[in-house]
Amino acid sequence: RSHYFIQSNLSLMTEKEVNRFVHAVSYSKEFFIGGLATSTACLFSNPLDVVKTRFQLQGELQSRGAYDIKYKNIFDAFLKIAHHEGITGLQKGLVPALAFQIVMNSTRLGIYQTIINSGITKNEDGGEAFPRLLIAGAFSGCCGAFVGTPFYLVKVQMQSAANPSIAVGYQHKHSGLIAGLRAAHKSQGGLFQGLSSALARTTVGSATQLATFTSFKQIIGKSGLIKSDFGIVCASSMCSSVAVTCTMTPFDVVATRMFNQKHGLYYDGWWDCICKIFKHEGVYGFYKGTFAHFFRIGPHTILTLTIWDQYRKWFLK
Repeated sequence: RSHYFIQSNLSLMTEKEVNRFVHAVSYSKEFFIGGLATSTACLFSNPLDVVKTRFQLQGELQSRGAYDIKYKNIFDAFLKIAHHEGITGLQKGLVPALAFQIVMNSTRLGIYQTIINSGITKNEDGGEAFPRLLIAGAFSGCCGAFVGTPFYLVKVQMQSAANPSIAVGYQHKHSGLIAGLRAAHKSQGGLFQGLSSALARTTVGSATQLATFTSFKQIIGKSGLIKSDFGIVCASSMCSSVAVTCTMTPFDVVATRMFNQKHGLYYDGWWDCICKIFKHEGVYGFYKGTFAHFFRIGPHTILTLTIWDQYRKWFLK
C-alpha cells in the first residue's frame, strides 16, 4: 500500500519535484549507509579502542620513568584487562561507541559522499582534486564531531574505567550510556566538554582518511595492479589507515585527555592541554599508544571503508 501511495503521489508531481524527491531519498541513503558501515566495524574494533584509551592515559602529565607502567604493550594490555575485568572488559563503552559511530559517521560520510556526488571536488580532467577532497573531508568531519561529542565523551570515560590494580587516568563510574549522559549534563563541563579537541581530532582524521582513501582508490584502480573492486578497496583502506595514524594520533591523545578528565581538574582547555602534555611528557606524550592506535584504526578504517563501499553498491543499485 505504501508503495502504491508513493507511486500515486509521484504521478501528481512535476518532473522537477520528482527529481528533488529522488535526490532527497538518495541523500538520506548516504547518511544511513555511513552510520551502518561504521557501527558494523565498531563491533570488531572496540576492544582495540579500549586498549588505545588506556595507553593514552597511562602516565598522564608525568615524565618517562616517573610512573608505574600498567600496560607494557598491546598484548599485555589485552591479557591484563581480560584477567582483571573479564572478557567483557574489552568491550567497555560499546553502547556509546556504537551511538557515536552511528551519529557521527552517518553525518560525516553522508555529507562527504553528498559533496562528492555534487561533482564540486572534480578538476578540469574529471578526476578528483586532492585539495578539494581534503576540504570536503575536513568539513564533513567537523560536522560529524559536533553532533557526536556527547557520545564520544561517555565512550572515553567508560573505556577508561578499570579495575583499581590496572587503572590509569581519572576514573568515572558510569553504569551505562544514559547514566553517563546525565552525569555529564549535570557537571560543569556539560555534554560538550572537550568539544574543541573533538573538532580538531575529527577534522584532521576525517580529511586525511577520506581524501587519501578516495585518491588511493583512484590511483590503484588506474594502475591495474589489483583487478577486483574488493581488493582495490582493501588496499586503499590500508594505505589510508597509515596516513590517518600519523596525522591523527597527537590530536587523539589530546581529545582522550580532555574528555576523560573531571572538568577543569587537569586542563583549562584544548591549548592548555597541549602545552601541559609537551611540558611534562615531551613530544613522546603526543604519540602515546601509537601502535595501539594503528592496530585499532587500521582494522576499523579497513572495515569501515570496505563495508561502506560495499553497502553503497547494495543500497544504491
